[in-house]
Amino acid sequence: MDKEQLIINYFENKLSKEEQKMFYDYIKNDAAFASEVRFQENVKKAITLNNRNQLKQKLQSFENKKVAKKSFTLWYVAATFLLFLGGGFWFLNQNTDTTVLYEEYYQSYPNVIAPTVRGNEIQDIKSTAFFEYDNGNFETSLALFSQLYEKDRDDYALFYAGLSLIELNRHNEALVLFDKFDLNKNNGFTPFIKWYMALSYLKTQEKDKAQVLLEELAIYENPQQQVAQELLNKLK
Repeated sequence: MDKEQLIINYFENKLSKEEQKMFYDYIKNDAAFASEVRFQENVKKAITLNNRNQLKQKLQSFENKKVAKKSFTLWYVAATFLLFLGGGFWFLNQNTDTTVLYEEYYQSYPNVIAPTVRGNEIQDIKSTAFFEYDNGNFETSLALFSQLYEKDRDDYALFYAGLSLIELNRHNEALVLFDKFDLNKNNGFTPFIKWYMALSYLKTQEKDKAQVLLEELAIYENPQQQVAQELLNKLK
């Protein structure tokens, strides 16, 4: 397979395992190939942003054309909404509160293990995994961190594989992965894994499980103690 087709398959998530190995070998050993991949990633992001802006403009134009019809539509929607409130507000409120708190407290965790330095060549799977994570290519970073964890059982690989899943909005899978971590370990990852597990439980509407983890974080000194207590107070 030629390099151009390999890059196309990469962006279309069609790489086989053999092609993935070939792709990352090129990333590691072929500076021109790595540069082309970075260029196309930036182009892809620019196109996505432009498409979003165009869609926003089209929606705004559509709304402006519908002003004459809006009064009736809004009246109908308002009446329907009030009827809905009368019968189902409590249920809706119970299901949305934890999601709102998740959105309020969730922040992406930075790459603190192998920061990507602009201009540096990617040298190994670990560096590549963090490069992909830093660039928002979470499907690829998930695959690479999972590969690293299966090989070396390093905590950082498990942690960032779980974070990649969260970024992909695959919270149940992230929780399954985080369950492999020994939460009784006294290392730097423990409070952060508990924190992101708690947030994932909020996202999956499992409030009680989130509270258990937040209570554990709130009772001893750790980087997440204060924010865990703050969130816990809002859940009670």
